[in-house]
Amino acid sequence: MDSLTPTQRDRGLERLRRLTFGATAGALVAVVGVSYVAAASYAGTSSANASATAAETTTTTTTTDSSSSSTSSSNSLQPSTQAPTTGSSGSGTVTSGGS
Repeated sequence: MDSLTPTQRDRGLERLRRLTFGATAGALVAVVGVSYVAAASYAGTSSANASATAAETTTTTTTTDSSSSSTSSSNSLQPSTQAPTTGSSGSGTVTSGGS
């Protein structure tokens, strides 16, 4: 196998340097492009809309006691009556230790 001359070696390294720079620049443009498309496709909600929605979900209840005619207002959250569910499946068996 013939060894490269210093000039050939320098040209090869310069070509490799340009190729590396081009690949890095292309990857950066691709990341920015995908980020822009992702941001444009999911606009989200503004804080003004979120606070308006939260204000609509707050309820005021009026109760009447049988012995007296008093009313009270409650803005607290009510506890959930349904147990949370898990998305896992399987037997759930865990084994640890030696043989």
